[in-house]
Amino acid sequence: MTIIAQAAPSGTMRQQALTRLGLFALLTVIGFLIFALTMTFAPSLPMWVNYATRAGLLVMFAALWWMARGEHPLSRFRPVFFAYFTAVLAPSLGYFFADWGLRLFGLTTHTPAGVAVAKCSQAFLIIVGILVTAKLCRENLASLYIRKGRLILGLGVGLIAFAACAILAFQQPAIRDLGMVKLLPLLPWILLFVTSNALVEELLFRGLFLGRYEPLLGKWLAILSTALAFALAHMQVSYAPDMMGFLAVTLVLATAWGWLMHKTGSLWGSVLFHAGADLLIILPIFRTLAAA
Repeated sequence: MTIIAQAAPSGTMRQQALTRLGLFALLTVIGFLIFALTMTFAPSLPMWVNYATRAGLLVMFAALWWMARGEHPLSRFRPVFFAYFTAVLAPSLGYFFADWGLRLFGLTTHTPAGVAVAKCSQAFLIIVGILVTAKLCRENLASLYIRKGRLILGLGVGLIAFAACAILAFQQPAIRDLGMVKLLPLLPWILLFVTSNALVEELLFRGLFLGRYEPLLGKWLAILSTALAFALAHMQVSYAPDMMGFLAVTLVLATAWGWLMHKTGSLWGSVLFHAGADLLIILPIFRTLAAA
């Protein structure tokens, strides 16, 4: 009897672990597919497929969110359905209407100013889409990690990481050869780009999902799931000569950003860290644009 009593809890724990791993796999795949269809591979899809896919996903997740109320068996997934719906709607706004800033200022994406303004315009639409949807669904900003949290720790780690990444970025041979005289006029546009991109990606990939995944998966699986979705969503980039190496580094960084967001209880530290990491990629791109 004692052996049976000891074996039962062990078997239950094993089953719970397997269930959690299965749920981790399912949520990760769904998250990746959403970003793949609305962001990663969207430019290569016919326009009618873009519209149909987004509309279908919005209807499906809205229906699931509405259905999973009260004592419904899916009620514990209701916050996740909100996150999936928002992760389709907000990037769709950015995808279809991002050129409003270019039209407003008469710019093109062939210049550093144009690229920065286009990114800022897109980020603005996505962030507004997330915030408005959260307000309509009665989700508070704290659930998106838009809160003070452990602000000193977050800003401290974020600023140190930003500075370290900036030093590495400016040590790249192509950037050193450019010289500070030619680089200084580009800095406002570079900073506008990296801060816009970091803010929108931290809010969209982690702020929206971490707090909603954690009750279902636990801290580390939630962090890893969002990190995997983020890394795989970058598999189409053209600026990485070694795609596997790039994805591996992106996965490590995304895991660090998720841990920092969870540790500090806010997204500000991870935004700064993310913006610094983006400098390593954006500085050479802006150098090429300026030379064109």
